[in-house]
Amino acid sequence: MNRLQEIEFKHNQVRALLDRYQSDGLWLRRTRNIAWITAGGDSSIPVEYESGIYSVLITREKRAIYTSNIELTRLQGEEPFAELGFEYAESPWHSRKFPDMPGLLTDDGEVEAELNRLRRKLTAGEQVRYRALGVDAAAALDEAIRAVQPGDTEFEMAARLDAACKRRGGLATVNLVGTDERISRYRHPLATNKRLQKYAMIVVCMRRGGLIAAATRLAHFGPLSGELTEKMHKIAAIDAAVIAASTPGRSLGDVFADLQAAYAAQGETEQWRLHHQGGLIGYLGREVTVTPGDKTPLENGHACAWNPSIVGCKSEDTILVTDSGTEILTAAPEGWPVLPVTVNGQVIHRPAILEL
Repeated sequence: MNRLQEIEFKHNQVRALLDRYQSDGLWLRRTRNIAWITAGGDSSIPVEYESGIYSVLITREKRAIYTSNIELTRLQGEEPFAELGFEYAESPWHSRKFPDMPGLLTDDGEVEAELNRLRRKLTAGEQVRYRALGVDAAAALDEAIRAVQPGDTEFEMAARLDAACKRRGGLATVNLVGTDERISRYRHPLATNKRLQKYAMIVVCMRRGGLIAAATRLAHFGPLSGELTEKMHKIAAIDAAVIAASTPGRSLGDVFADLQAAYAAQGETEQWRLHHQGGLIGYLGREVTVTPGDKTPLENGHACAWNPSIVGCKSEDTILVTDSGTEILTAAPEGWPVLPVTVNGQVIHRPAILEL
């Protein structure tokens, strides 16, 4: 499936949505939905904005990009939107023109929930792009964490991760760094001026072409303590169990129940309550954040990022769920230590703590 074929496939999905709502058009303004319908277009300039610097109108017959005179020249010069079947609707930056259509659908509320359902089932083309993104996100983490030295501030470590993602054409939409005692205290350690002594955790959600890959890595200067080694083996076993449980046809609640059982099997029954455990990922860092009893069906072509943790330890990668098995998209590059975990006869490798 090439890019045009992917867009045509998605246009047909939108046509079905228009029929269901008896509407003549859908106006997409959120960056995630623009990236989805354009098969990788990036409409985010102020990265903190949810809306893009251009929007997309989809009708049964056409697709049109609404943009200002500021952006049009760049889009025409650097994006192949015309070849992909998009028209342009230009307006002055100080007097923006928007679609004028009675009963126009927009990507919020109930319709956004419908788009979420469409976005999270990845096409063949999206899966190809996701694999490439996963490799690069893992490489960016590897580069950033291998560069750390005792005495580095968490800000400096986060800056290296930002740069490593940028070098690979991506953006670190989540960039968490915790060192030493902060790893045990906080599940979401925003970087600070604290200096590294021995132990570092780096977490990334790297976005490129709209898709987001999430992963976590840990590194330690000097030999690991017995307590930390035991914790890492426990969390690797829990993570492997939930990866193995992520098969098409099950509900996310079913998978979550297996995750809870895996915590209990490691003597850490209550730890899941201290942090969300992840869920479906794609054009959002979590398309669905799983809670107990979640009825959402897990399907072939979904991606998950589970992030089980116990005090002082965490494991996280982005995986692709397929009928033929689970694929770890952000697997650590060669040379990173791994812990092989056997689950129902299947060996699943989880990243260990890198000793520097």
